[in-house]
Amino acid sequence: MKENLIKIKDFFFNLLGIYRNSKYVRGYLNEASIRSGVFMAIVIVILEIWMILRRTFEDMIPYISANPNTDIGKLLFDYTSNFWLMLFVGLGLTVFCLTYFSNKLSPKADLIINSVFASFSVIWGFLIFIESFSATNQVRNIFLILLYVLSIFFGLSIFGSSLYRFKKKENNQILAMVVITLFASICLVFGMKVSYSDYYSGKEIMCFLTMSIYVGCLLIWKPYVSIGLLGSIFLGFYFLIKSSAVKNPAYLFQPGDEVNYITFFISLTMICISIYNQRVREARKDENLERIANYDSLVDIHSSNHFMKEMEAVILNPNLEIGTKIYLFMNIDDFKIYNDQKGFKQGSLLLKEIGRLINSYFDPHYTCRLSDDHFLALADVSTFKDKVDRLHEDVASIDKDIRIEIKFGGYVFADRDEDPHLAIDKARYACSVISNRRDKYYLEFDKKMHDAFYMKQYVVNNIDNAIEQGWIKAYYQPVVWANDSKLCGCEALARWIDPVHGFMNPGQFVPVLEDTHLIHKLDTAILENVCRDIRDALDKKLPIVPISINFSRLDFKLMDAVSVLEETVKKYNVPKQLLHVEITESALIDDLGALNKAIARLREQGYALWLDDFGSGYSSFNVLKDYEFDVLKIDMKFLSGFNENEKSRTLIKSVIDMADDIGMKTLTEGVETKEEMTFLKDAGCGRLQGYLFGKPLPRETLLEDIAKGKYVVSNNTL
Repeated sequence: MKENLIKIKDFFFNLLGIYRNSKYVRGYLNEASIRSGVFMAIVIVILEIWMILRRTFEDMIPYISANPNTDIGKLLFDYTSNFWLMLFVGLGLTVFCLTYFSNKLSPKADLIINSVFASFSVIWGFLIFIESFSATNQVRNIFLILLYVLSIFFGLSIFGSSLYRFKKKENNQILAMVVITLFASICLVFGMKVSYSDYYSGKEIMCFLTMSIYVGCLLIWKPYVSIGLLGSIFLGFYFLIKSSAVKNPAYLFQPGDEVNYITFFISLTMICISIYNQRVREARKDENLERIANYDSLVDIHSSNHFMKEMEAVILNPNLEIGTKIYLFMNIDDFKIYNDQKGFKQGSLLLKEIGRLINSYFDPHYTCRLSDDHFLALADVSTFKDKVDRLHEDVASIDKDIRIEIKFGGYVFADRDEDPHLAIDKARYACSVISNRRDKYYLEFDKKMHDAFYMKQYVVNNIDNAIEQGWIKAYYQPVVWANDSKLCGCEALARWIDPVHGFMNPGQFVPVLEDTHLIHKLDTAILENVCRDIRDALDKKLPIVPISINFSRLDFKLMDAVSVLEETVKKYNVPKQLLHVEITESALIDDLGALNKAIARLREQGYALWLDDFGSGYSSFNVLKDYEFDVLKIDMKFLSGFNENEKSRTLIKSVIDMADDIGMKTLTEGVETKEEMTFLKDAGCGRLQGYLFGKPLPRETLLEDIAKGKYVVSNNTL
């Protein structure tokens, strides 16, 4: 029973607008009223122009014709003064409302234009001193005084609101609503004055009723305000006529008129209530959408969209001193592990608690959750370090079972014209440098990182152009038979010869392309280079050996690598025995199931498969068990400590013997000394690759070395 009573009370309180609306809803309703004000004002302007023309042609011109000596100025004022007043008020509100929402005018131009139109209302208001007042109709005189006084205050309110906007560079909704309210008051007073005179001239009170509709329906008032306002006006106007009719009963409302009058009032208030509730529903719907767009409901912290808007407002402020603000990028280390062990529900609660802590240390208007377990903040350079230290400690103490660590990357605001997204990326980059390091949790972006970051951006932005312009080239590192050192193949390796940065080390661009999931573009370009070079060698009868090409794990995720290989081979009509496909051990370990079909397709198409970097992972023998390869490439790490550590020799010999037992040929890369070469030859390794036999070379250099006899091409390339 109590719950039902509460629901009934809530229904009526909401219906009548008794509950206080949110700031957003209040702003929405106010702006809706201001927009309606444009329509109201334009209608008033049109009506008053029509009335002025009508009075001029129907009344004034015939009167002047009959009375040539008439003072035309006084006649014009007597016949049309109120219409001119309403015209100037309408023009003033039209300009005010239009400039309120416009950003095209400069603040100075906005103030001047509004001041000019506001001055018309103020100046005309002071013409009250030359107005002709009635000696017998005091009610009319009161209405006239109210019209002129309200006109003065209306013009002053426009000037005040415009001056505030000029100084503060923002609108003030309270001042704007004062302007709208004064305009509504002028309309009502004008409507009552005209209708009061019309009624005693035997006419209808349409002007009063029309203005009541304007004020009640176009402007958004709370229902209880509408009921009180309209009720007072209708009741006051009724008693005004009734009291005046005491002297002349003929002018008293007739019973039928009273019923119509009351019915009109009830209908109007119902319409006002309906309009208000409809607008409130629209406002709350928009508010919810706005919240979704600007607030992260999962973590209860602002979204990146809100953060960017607030941040741009700060950094574009001309009074902000360069170097006083810092962008902070925050990342939760090993959050995936926490999710795996505790579950997604606990992970969400963790993010929410971290979001709460971030908001407690930094201004919530300038914080956000960027994505996943990444957060942003814009902080003061003078105070942020202490907050970072304390926040790091608080986050670390959240869970006693699993240590949670938050890492920070910082970038000091240094250029007002810098793209905020680029600034945030720099803070992110600084944070990524210390990812998974336990000895450091804050790093600030510096010159060294700037150079590395710039190179990363350069690689990402220019990879397509580099491929198109031929800056990406295939270099060939010789592979020789262990027994006679004759050339039996080459490995194709990517090199970037840039017009700006010159010869770029693969370490400068390969990791970047892997991180940004663009590596497939590079590998596709190298495949194209290799097939083109093989085709050229076949056409020109040049010496040729099989070329091994590399496919990373990302290649199989980012494209259909097998189809790309097939299409390129067919395009250049390259014999498949001249291509060896190298697949890294890590690709198979990371994605054991996804490559099964791809490897099977490669075998079906007749390509030789090489297992690259064997020994670099922790599941090498599982890979050998689950997949079938033609050649096993032993990782150069096995040769580390070759001279000092006898175990290295034993392990290498064991791997070679094992490969032989399961029908795989072997190739050891990273051979640098003759001692290593001799050992591997004696151990039974079939192929050798390393600096001892040659670094990666351009195709032209390799052909020259073959021509000079430095390399002897073996007749056996299988």
